[in-house]
Amino acid sequence: QDRGNVVTLSKLQHGDRATIVAIDADDPQTTARLAARGIVPGTLLGVLRAGDPVLIGIDNERWAITGAEAARIHVAPEPRPRRSLLSLLRRS
Repeated sequence: QDRGNVVTLSKLQHGDRATIVAIDADDPQTTARLAARGIVPGTLLGVLRAGDPVLIGIDNERWAITGAEAARIHVAPEPRPRRSLLSLLRRS
């Protein structure tokens, strides 16, 4: 996925990393609840489990986000590191 590509958190897969760009929250309570977990624009997160709920990691914390919340969190995916064919062959 391209770094300039903004998608919702709900579109990411296990192992993806992304930076939060924006959050579309209907009410201040949702924004405050997410902010209390460190889920704010500019934060780098990793997807530990995709689905509903989405399990994300931020620093050393893990948080479960509902599918509805994940669909309102806009992120810029980090490029996945490429593995060389040689490194894959060494593993077997």
